[in-house]
Amino acid sequence: MMIFAGCTLAYDVLTPSANFTFNILANRDPYQQLIAETIRLSPEVPLEQTATSKGNRVFRAEAPGGAFLVDYSARVEVARPAVPGEVRPDNPGRLPLSVLTYMLPSRYCESDRFAQAAWDLFGKIPNRVEQVREICRWVDANLEYKPGATDSRTSAWDVWQQRKGVCRDYTHLAIALCRALSIPARYVGGYAIGLDPMDFHACFEAYLGGQWYLFDPTDGIAPDHVVVIARGRDAANAALTTIFGRVNAHPVKVTCTLAEATVPAAPPA
Repeated sequence: MMIFAGCTLAYDVLTPSANFTFNILANRDPYQQLIAETIRLSPEVPLEQTATSKGNRVFRAEAPGGAFLVDYSARVEVARPAVPGEVRPDNPGRLPLSVLTYMLPSRYCESDRFAQAAWDLFGKIPNRVEQVREICRWVDANLEYKPGATDSRTSAWDVWQQRKGVCRDYTHLAIALCRALSIPARYVGGYAIGLDPMDFHACFEAYLGGQWYLFDPTDGIAPDHVVVIARGRDAANAALTTIFGRVNAHPVKVTCTLAEATVPAAPPA
């Protein structure tokens, strides 16, 4: 699946300068190949590309006071595996340490508070894949999609009580329920085909049978229709921007569509 994804971010920098870290670049992994990408800054200031401790690709820039525009576009080939009907069971006590961290409570996913509820709702399902699928179904059926009802402080426990939120909140609750059942789960932020209105999207990956598989508890978007930007224990590891300085942010513009196969590929920037 060849996908064109990108975004435009616009700011008014109100201090003499502001420092930005942007986490909007398409990631690289065995199932997602970056064919080409372009980063344009206006005004043209130097940028520094680097990677976070979770392996997410980010870039940093210092912008002077006034208008500042970031325009990003990428062509990405996605061939992510479909979720199988069943997998061999994992032994939680023998999981790699790099995976074990995604089974522990985190800032927005307080899985230790969901142990009894998760068992009552899903614990008797013997198939681990079906457990995760049923968690997604339950979250989608029992939460009201309501933009503005939550904010950056809202955690999975808050969502459990309020029963409303957006894709970020659905994802945090699904992750917390998975971890409460000893299923490693990690937050995924990215671009997704088919959103209306178009925006950045949150979903998650669960570790099943020795491999990570992508699930979308909000819109049910197919795994190969998602371009991953960032992975982490929760949204705290996947902030789209980190800003030092006083700014006004304009509405974000996001694009994610099937790419024209006839467009010649350029090497990654």
